[in-house]
Amino acid sequence: MGTEEKFSSGDFMEKLRHQSGNEREWNESYYFNFYDPQENIGGFTRIGFKPNKKEGVGYLFLFYKDDILAFQSQEEIFRVPEEIRVGSLEFDPGWTVNFSGTMVGLHGNPKNVLLTFKFSEITQEFSYLECVDNPQVKIAKVVAEDHYDQMGVIEGDITVDSEVHTISGLGERDHSWGKRDWNAPDLWIYVTAHFNTEFGINIAKMVIKNQEIDAGFIMKNGKNVPVEKILVNTISEENVQKRFEYTIWDCNKTHHILCGEVLKRVQIPYKEKDRISVLNENLSQFTCGNKKGFGIAEYLVRIQ
Repeated sequence: MGTEEKFSSGDFMEKLRHQSGNEREWNESYYFNFYDPQENIGGFTRIGFKPNKKEGVGYLFLFYKDDILAFQSQEEIFRVPEEIRVGSLEFDPGWTVNFSGTMVGLHGNPKNVLLTFKFSEITQEFSYLECVDNPQVKIAKVVAEDHYDQMGVIEGDITVDSEVHTISGLGERDHSWGKRDWNAPDLWIYVTAHFNTEFGINIAKMVIKNQEIDAGFIMKNGKNVPVEKILVNTISEENVQKRFEYTIWDCNKTHHILCGEVLKRVQIPYKEKDRISVLNENLSQFTCGNKKGFGIAEYLVRIQ
């Protein structure tokens, strides 16, 4: 598989690999999140490649009952490889996520984990470029040249030591490429809220160079409606989010109010020279009108 390979499923078509740019922080990355409220198991996983830094990074975090299990791995790469794999974590286009190895819990207790789940799309992939104008595109290029998101159903099996769990829940995947400087934005908010197979909300807000850039979509009955404007009200304590309310207008001028409360979180630090940012991946419960759902509220916060 080369840089021009595309993944096709029905009417969906997406180029999976791109020729890297010259920037040291040029990145191509793939991400999934999911939650099964019946099993009380969810998680998120990412594989990212920075060939100009010779860096391939993969991580998997599981919200497993009352624990959080973690796996992280890094290896040397010289180009975006043909297989989307880092160590024992693999994303097989189609899409299937596979992992077999040791994960560590909150208290340092190791667990043997075997995971295989299948992502089945319920809507076409959406590009954030549909939401921004040319000046905003130039500003946002420090984070990504383009960013695709897609909602779907995730089904599969997770074995933790001797316990086997069959999971079925809603989730999201994204794929982005271009320069990725985790410390460039003053604030980055990325939210995926899943209510059922007919309704979901994806929003993103970035604050950089005193500019606010809003993007995302409202998924209704398999169709993606681009977002135009987002107002954010977040209740935080020492850069840790607790609750939030988003007022959203889509391109049809329809008004949505999305409220959420954090259930569990993972914090991932990013340090570059004298700049430090923390990525908070918040498993959250959401409401929108009379609908209730779950998802991830991701906050990238500049610490210094």
